[in-house]
Amino acid sequence: MKVPFNMAIKRGNKSVFATLFISFFVVFIVPVTISSVVYLKIEQILIDNAYRANEAMLEQTKHVINGKTQEIDSLMRQVAFHPKQQVLMQKPADPAQPKEQYQYIELMKDLARYKAYSSLTLIYDMYVYFGNTDTIVSPSMKTDSSTLFQQIYKYKGMTENSYRSSLLLGSHFKSYLSTDLIISQFKAEPMITFIQSLPFGELGPAKGSLVVLIQKRQFTDLLREVEGLHNGSIYILNQQGELLIGPEGEGQNSEVMAHIKPSLEKTSGKFLLPVQGADMLVSYTTSSENGWTYVSVFPKDVVLAQVNRVKLWSLLLMAICLAMGTLLCVFLARRHYSPIKGLVAMIKHGRTAIGSEGKNELNFIAETMQQLFGKEAEMEHRLSSQMPIIRSDFLSRLIRGQIDGREVTHEDLSFMGINVHHNDFVIIILDVEESPSFLTEDTEREWILLRFIMNNVSQELLNGDGYMLELGKKRMLVLVPLNDVSDEDDHRIHAYARSFIEMMASKFRTAVSAGISRRHSGLERLSECFEEATIALSYKMTRGTRSITYYDEVQNWQSETYRLPPELEAQLLNYTRNGDFQNAARLLDHLYDLNFEQDHLTPEMGRWFFLDLLSTLIKLLESEQIDYREVLGDETEPSKLITDTDTALSAHLRIKEMFRLTASRIQADKVDPQDALLRKIREFIQAHYHDNNLGLSMIADHLNMNPVYISSFFKKKSGENVTDFITRIRIENAKRLLAEENLTIHEIALEIGYASNIVLTKVFKKLEGITPGKYREGIAQSKTKRTDLKNG
Repeated sequence: MKVPFNMAIKRGNKSVFATLFISFFVVFIVPVTISSVVYLKIEQILIDNAYRANEAMLEQTKHVINGKTQEIDSLMRQVAFHPKQQVLMQKPADPAQPKEQYQYIELMKDLARYKAYSSLTLIYDMYVYFGNTDTIVSPSMKTDSSTLFQQIYKYKGMTENSYRSSLLLGSHFKSYLSTDLIISQFKAEPMITFIQSLPFGELGPAKGSLVVLIQKRQFTDLLREVEGLHNGSIYILNQQGELLIGPEGEGQNSEVMAHIKPSLEKTSGKFLLPVQGADMLVSYTTSSENGWTYVSVFPKDVVLAQVNRVKLWSLLLMAICLAMGTLLCVFLARRHYSPIKGLVAMIKHGRTAIGSEGKNELNFIAETMQQLFGKEAEMEHRLSSQMPIIRSDFLSRLIRGQIDGREVTHEDLSFMGINVHHNDFVIIILDVEESPSFLTEDTEREWILLRFIMNNVSQELLNGDGYMLELGKKRMLVLVPLNDVSDEDDHRIHAYARSFIEMMASKFRTAVSAGISRRHSGLERLSECFEEATIALSYKMTRGTRSITYYDEVQNWQSETYRLPPELEAQLLNYTRNGDFQNAARLLDHLYDLNFEQDHLTPEMGRWFFLDLLSTLIKLLESEQIDYREVLGDETEPSKLITDTDTALSAHLRIKEMFRLTASRIQADKVDPQDALLRKIREFIQAHYHDNNLGLSMIADHLNMNPVYISSFFKKKSGENVTDFITRIRIENAKRLLAEENLTIHEIALEIGYASNIVLTKVFKKLEGITPGKYREGIAQSKTKRTDLKNG
């Protein structure tokens, strides 16, 4: 299907513009993609840095608090190893002894001195409990546990007994507890209580303890500064996993810590925790010095706020870059496409004249390309891609005399890739006769492949010293430049033709014939070479397949006419009319030898000879009233049976086969003329029973006989008249169609030659005794019964 020219241009416009746009966009998108990959790496680095900064802040908090606990630990050791404390802890209870009371006072002074010298401002108070005397000594007082609990430091949620048994006399080693103290019966104050059982390092039940009250407020103030950086929370757990310090309002039953604690398996780490629909970054680390676990819980968006701002700006800039880059790609594509668009517009509007008149198409294309692109190299590149077509067109017109070879210069030939160093030429025309290996389906694809093989074989045999030109589906022309006149060139041409034909036959099973012209000098005489090679090739009809014919061999062959004497033609008709094909074949072979073996009959006269024999055969078929299709097949133009043959031998064999079929047909009819006539009448009725006009007149016209004679002859030979036989044939076909159940009775009537279903019903009932409808119902019932019996 041909595409309209303007539609092809529009389709080409879209394709070229899209290609240019995609090319620019790919060049643009590569660095953008690389930048995106680099950005993703940088983004990950920024995220990691933010995480590490958060972890470093947590580590710094840990080190600060560890320093505080180390000072408390140092204070504990001073008190634990104080001589007076050790003596008082071991003595039995005797409060009346003045010396013992003095030792308590001395210890109280030392405790005051320890507290005064300590750099820890977070220590609210401290005291030593002596279980043997139920005495509590602090830097400022000496009292018993009951008075201290009831009047001074009462622990919220704890009884006096539990206070004495679990806190004062319990087994503690550097224990830190989160407690709420009611100081002097006023409001509760959150405290961290440090407890160390005394004597220090002894096994067995504790005899006393050192209690240090630490202000939790100072820890929370320190942590609040850190929490404020990222709007989060910091939790500190003691060695037993109990919450020491946390955000205000969160105690041991904190829901956040309930989710976090199961994940605190290692000494440090980080993970994301969804809290109320927001991702929280949880980092934790455990101190090896006091066993405390420091947990920071910050919103991920806050921690990564700076990263997210950078990401937002990067995405915004990326979007702007993509938008501007896309627009720039469109601009550049349009700019580079404009010359092509101008060329298409010029061609579309009738190829406006460019340059001076008189220039050929190549110069016109060259000048057009130069003005559109301004590059000679681009022009040569485009022309080189079309050079094989241009060269083929040039050679085709040159050999047909459409170009004056005297005006063609060596520069013109070189421009088209034709390098001719000598002025003598020979043309060889190669014609494919048969190729069963490649032409299995006779498709154009197979012919293209076969011509490609022929071209390559020719180039190889000529060592590239030749130019090939396709003359059609089955023919190829070879132009061979020659050196000076010598026998060596003649031998080379013959060797090429013979080697080519043998190679195509042996390796590719392809039969090829060749026609070779004489040597001629000058490009202007190439048309003579072409005519001579064509004439030489035409003699393959008389010389057979895979032949090599030189024009020198056939130029003097003269034959004014073929030989087909009337007496031999009459004898051929008599042999065939009598069914004697053996003598008819012998006579045909004699005529073939007479014209093609003894005489040098030209191809044209040979075709006329076989056409004359074909006309003789057709006249015989007419006289014997034999259908042409029985002998000639479905060919509507009988002359093509001769003109389509490649050689005289193939035409001769085809004619012999036609005469054999005719003789056999006549021989079959001559067994009994009356039986043959009866058979013809019956065959005609069988073939035309569906014709509404079928009757004696139609049969008589076909057989060219009298209707009355046909009627009496048929009645005598068959025992029934023609009308009854026609009716019987029609009813038999009606019964066949009624059994198929896919046509109505009216359609069946028209199908068998009746004008309506009324006529069919009347005739059918007369012959069968029932109507067509009843007959069809009976057939349907029989089928149903057979089906039931088969299934049952």
